[in-house]
Amino acid sequence: MLFFAKIFLVAISLIMDYHLALWYMVVFSVIYLVTQPPAFEGLGTSSKLTPLQLETLLTEGNTSRFWLVEFRALCSSACIHASRCFPELSITYSNKNLSFGIVDLGLFPNAAEKFGISLSGGMDQLPTYILFENATEVTRFPEWDYEAKASHPPVTKRVLSRHFELDRHLLGYVKS
Repeated sequence: MLFFAKIFLVAISLIMDYHLALWYMVVFSVIYLVTQPPAFEGLGTSSKLTPLQLETLLTEGNTSRFWLVEFRALCSSACIHASRCFPELSITYSNKNLSFGIVDLGLFPNAAEKFGISLSGGMDQLPTYILFENATEVTRFPEWDYEAKASHPPVTKRVLSRHFELDRHLLGYVKS
């Protein structure tokens, strides 16, 4: 509806004065390019956790065997762009053996060092995804090399699914 309203305003401004139409298009193009969309608010089947809750869940061991945790900060544009794929993965792959959690390091920056995430050079390492098995880290994405600082591929459902072998975990749960 808003799209058609914008087209209607451009058409009316073209009839009135083409300079007005050009200014209208320039202003809205600048607004579109400068502002970023809000973060995706859906959780899927993932849980928002504090670092203390995560540590308790990992050490007690009476919950899932595997935990895939996203460490993010909503002040980082990379985290905002990647905020949609993690809840969708949790809907697809969540089961009794694999649970999904989200820890907001913007709210708990002191917890970053505990999980081996450096926030010193800005938010370059965020979002970081860590797979835990029985309270020990199995793997993480992106794998950070302090010497090379190579850029990691963009975060997508496909990249995360392949890196953490989520299909294998789902098949293992179905077979058991």
